[in-house]
Amino acid sequence: MLQLISTCALLSSLGGNLCINFKKKIGFPIWITSNILWIIVNVIWVHNIQQIIMYLIYIGFNIQGYIQWGNKER
Repeated sequence: MLQLISTCALLSSLGGNLCINFKKKIGFPIWITSNILWIIVNVIWVHNIQQIIMYLIYIGFNIQGYIQWGNKER
């Protein structure tokens, strides 16, 4: 099960970054999903608090980017 979550986290991380590189706003929610999946992996398996904190900060950056992107469209 953990391998499946890790694989989904990997693919959504890459997909989210790729979307943002091609200036697609949908990349932010995809990337947020990947960060949540990575947090789950770290809570269940690794117990790496530093990485959990990093992914929480990334979620904050993604939310900020999503909001700022929306402000630029107006």
